[in-house]
Amino acid sequence: MYMAEVPRSHPFVFLLLGVQYHGHTPSATTTATISQLETLLKDSAVHIESLEQSGPIPSLGRSRVWLTYWTSPASHDEWWTSAPVQTFWNALPDNAGVWREKLTLPMSRVQLGTNVTSPSGFAHLGKLVPNTTKSGYWGCYRDRIEECTETERLESSLGAFPERGEVKGEVRSGRVRMERFPENICVVVEGQDNSAMESEEREHWMERFDGPARKWIGDVVGAGEEGGVLASMLCCRPESGLLSGESGKKEGGFDTLDYNRKVQVLYFLDMGYMERIGKKNRGHVKLRGSFMESYCPAGPMANGKQLMWVEQGVLKSKDIEAEYIGCYDGTGFMAFEGKPGFVVDEKTGDDGSWSRYLKNLLGWAKSSA
Repeated sequence: MYMAEVPRSHPFVFLLLGVQYHGHTPSATTTATISQLETLLKDSAVHIESLEQSGPIPSLGRSRVWLTYWTSPASHDEWWTSAPVQTFWNALPDNAGVWREKLTLPMSRVQLGTNVTSPSGFAHLGKLVPNTTKSGYWGCYRDRIEECTETERLESSLGAFPERGEVKGEVRSGRVRMERFPENICVVVEGQDNSAMESEEREHWMERFDGPARKWIGDVVGAGEEGGVLASMLCCRPESGLLSGESGKKEGGFDTLDYNRKVQVLYFLDMGYMERIGKKNRGHVKLRGSFMESYCPAGPMANGKQLMWVEQGVLKSKDIEAEYIGCYDGTGFMAFEGKPGFVVDEKTGDDGSWSRYLKNLLGWAKSSA
């Protein structure tokens, strides 16, 4: 196993961007928005993972998602404040379906583990080194995070899981910008890529792991309040091809887990929730043990080509920014708007839109005249 090391002199930025299709295929306008954003991202971040998402929930269609990694806040801000980016962003209409979630993370609050020597995720910002001591046991993720100690558990500042709003099929017109969050929200990115598998390993994977892995991912995404899951995204890279000949034929249409390269992004209220669900879920415990048996040095798949990585960060309240423009109501952190610990920028008005704010302002001015 290998783990990532990035410079400690400054934090890095993990910026998630998305464009909702508001359906199962993008309209001409949405396609143009995606193209513009791709052009603006070109030659910007150190690494960009371009994906397609099932959702925000499968019944509402799909989204285009970019996971982007920046060496420092300064490098991100140089791009974000540039005239072309600001012109594009400020001109987005109230029904654009565009969102961003900016996470700022120091090395002391992150960890990344992988089974290969090629970089994934924020490992592109530094280097991979052998992990010989903090792997293969319950609690190893926590042990890899420097600021997490026996006395500092990096627990949430909230005493209980906040009430969640539903993701609705209605587009919320306008802009919702969220500026404050509970302390120690835990973001987890899990990725798998089966593209390089040869026939023997692929058959082994389909027989032993495909079904249990799908069940585990479904259990986590559906864990809700009990599992401490604030939000989740199931994504894939369709260009990577289907995992097997039977993939993509199941009733229900687009399933990100049918593809070779897929990524899941989850936000937990804190790291403790993530740990508990991993140890409590029997399917995950069995899956983890079977995987270690197959892919250990003495296992039948010891020289397998399957790629897995997991990256994790624990966020300070001030290190999260989120903005949603014309997205489905309840997308992402919008589901917790107005709940304890989740604060919307007052400048976006009662309903989160600049237009509502201006109307309120103008209305106040008229009544005062």
